Amino acid sequence: MTAHYAHGDALVRSPFAGQYVHELLDLDLDPAGPYPRFDDDRWDLRGLRGTPIQIGPSELVWDFTEIAQPHWRLLVREFMVALRAPHHERIAHLPWARREPLSLRTCAQRRFVAVSWLRWLADEGVQQLEELTQEHCDRWFDHRRAEGLAASSLFNEIVAVKDLARYTELFTADRYPAGFMPWVGKTATRVAEVDWTGENKTPTIPNAVMRPALRAGLYLVETVGPHAAALADDLAAHREARTGRSRPRLDEYTELLARYVERGEPLPELDEHFVRDRLGTGWDQYDPLLRVGFRELGHDLGAGQFLAADIRRFREATESAVTRVGVAPRWARNAALVERADDAGQLPWTTPLTTQQVDDLTLIVFNAALFVAAALTGMRSSELMELTSDSCLPPEEVTANLVRYRLASKLIKGQEWGGVADEWVVIEPAYRAVELAIRLTRAKTWLAAPRSRESLFGRYNLAKRFRSFRRWVNSPAGARLGLEPIPDGDITGRMTRRTLSVEMAHRPHGLWAAKVHLKQVSVSTTEGYAARPGGAQGRLHAEMKREEQAHKLDLTKAAYQAYRDGQLPAGPGARALISAFEHVDAELAKLDHTPATVVATDRHAELLLKKRATTLHIQPANYCWFTDPTKALCLKLAGTPTADQPLAGLCDAAHCPQSTFHAEHRDVWAGCAKTTETFLGNPRIPAGEKQRLTAEHDRAHQVIAAIDQATTEEPQ
Repeated sequence: MTAHYAHGDALVRSPFAGQYVHELLDLDLDPAGPYPRFDDDRWDLRGLRGTPIQIGPSELVWDFTEIAQPHWRLLVREFMVALRAPHHERIAHLPWARREPLSLRTCAQRRFVAVSWLRWLADEGVQQLEELTQEHCDRWFDHRRAEGLAASSLFNEIVAVKDLARYTELFTADRYPAGFMPWVGKTATRVAEVDWTGENKTPTIPNAVMRPALRAGLYLVETVGPHAAALADDLAAHREARTGRSRPRLDEYTELLARYVERGEPLPELDEHFVRDRLGTGWDQYDPLLRVGFRELGHDLGAGQFLAADIRRFREATESAVTRVGVAPRWARNAALVERADDAGQLPWTTPLTTQQVDDLTLIVFNAALFVAAALTGMRSSELMELTSDSCLPPEEVTANLVRYRLASKLIKGQEWGGVADEWVVIEPAYRAVELAIRLTRAKTWLAAPRSRESLFGRYNLAKRFRSFRRWVNSPAGARLGLEPIPDGDITGRMTRRTLSVEMAHRPHGLWAAKVHLKQVSVSTTEGYAARPGGAQGRLHAEMKREEQAHKLDLTKAAYQAYRDGQLPAGPGARALISAFEHVDAELAKLDHTPATVVATDRHAELLLKKRATTLHIQPANYCWFTDPTKALCLKLAGTPTADQPLAGLCDAAHCPQSTFHAEHRDVWAGCAKTTETFLGNPRIPAGEKQRLTAEHDRAHQVIAAIDQATTEEPQ
């Protein structure tokens, strides 16, 4: 029934009364329904087509009966339509209405806040919104802040409260006083006292956590994963082969036991939770049959059931077999040898496992694949959730020895409902991790139920999955494989994305495990940026570039501070860099003669160094200050003197006039000297190669000597 409400002296009917909700919100609903109408006090939108995996069913059921007052229920329903359908003829002409539709998830959040706000007003004795004053708003704000809400959460709630004022002319049953705007003249940012400026607030994953976690994840994916997947396939085939014949016969059962004894093969061991169940039903803990897996033995015979009466009937024969061959986990008894993660020799990739332990290990490897994919692709959680069994696109050979790996998914954030198809160019380890996860999912030995729309990873919580993965790595099973323990510390999807962008920006001083070369990460991902400059990878690239500039400035400031401390740069470009630092000194000195209100600070030095920092290109063994392309030796060698970037592959740091060496580069050159010295000591090295190595060895020692001399000199 369509409700009418009195507003003033007029009986008013909502302009949306009687209409289907999905049509008002411009959404596509499955023909099977349900089909909620605007007047319903409960909107069930779970039948929407294209629902992103990250959206849980509970988020699509909007219950307005949480509001006791019927006229406020109508108000919130109209509010939802207004936020989602700004182009509706009754909304488009409103002067303060939003002009772009909000996402369904944001609308759900606004609904939650509006319900909470109206219920609070009711508790305060407010019956009509026309009674609302700024005092009510201030008291509510103090109440929410006293409950410990973070500034960002307060901001979102204030936005919702202020948004209700945007649609005063639309609401039929009740509305704010005419012309009233909560906290008029103040933005939600100012009211909540939240600071959105400055550095991204999402923390990076500490190196002490990331390094062992990534190394463990890659080891499980690349070394253990193929064996675990093969075992999961075997278990799946074993389960599907059950015939379901009712009960075993005594003669065939004794023949089966005889075959086990003849082979010297232990009887299959029961999963631990079934052992606990037996003890709970009165089994003796010293019973020799306590751990015998009768179900597995029944399966060998093609029997679907193995009852307690059967166990009593077969007890004597079974006890005899247990005495002769014992009991042991059935699976992976002859596991293949693999190299330990710490390179301390080979060992079987797993100890023998029971059926449940196979499922548990499969899930651990699956979680490792998820973590590796999140850490190495930079994809958001919403994008990883949209991966399917068809997401691994065929590798494409771009040139000789250069293969492009791509993952197909959907871009959800900032897009229309359901998202848009997109592709991510990733490095091979990330591609292999997703490929392994697909194989494990197809086995389905450890899944409680098929996933919605065949999503590969489903709707997951990365922090929870990572904690499970870490517990296994830190357990005796992980120690057995030589895995380094992972320290405490949560990891979220946002943190992995943030960390990847920062580490790419800080290359080559990255923190990744040695297995993954950051240069490869950068090159591969850049291909993706070039292909889709406005897509998800483009935005990740933009964040990476911001971090890169910040890191370059930090390195430049560190070089300047070292210069002031008497540790001068070395190399062909040292004189030019020292001159630049002397100019900064001179500019800072001028500040000493300015009025007392102007004080020389680190900020002044940072501003003076910023231009020089933009020319810095970080190399493993030197800094390249690319101030003049015509002087760049790499561009001369390549015949491209007008290029706007140096060519790292042609860098000859010892002779380029824009190259400098600093104290942090000494270890690299010392390593080069030691390596070449080792090869020079090999009598099998050809004479021509020995001559080249001698020159390389001498150059390394010359650079080391220059660094040592420069870092002990006093500035002039």
